[in-house]
Amino acid sequence: MASITIRNLSAESKARLRQRAEQRGCSLEGLVRSILDDAAEKAPSAGRFPHNLIALVEPGEDIELFIREHRQPREPVELA
Repeated sequence: MASITIRNLSAESKARLRQRAEQRGCSLEGLVRSILDDAAEKAPSAGRFPHNLIALVEPGEDIELFIREHRQPREPVELA
């Protein structure tokens, strides 16, 4: 099994997670592990590209048109 360390987690977030764990009758570590496992399972697989994109397009459709129609404007990211 792999281990990770989460740095700079706010005290408030830790307290809320600990409270959720107590309500569910599990440890904080167990709760966080289940949250991360669920998120990893639901995350799109980068290894499936471009298959995951192609699956969204009907046979015979122009993929470039699909991309233009579904392109969403993004907020700029500030790097500090």
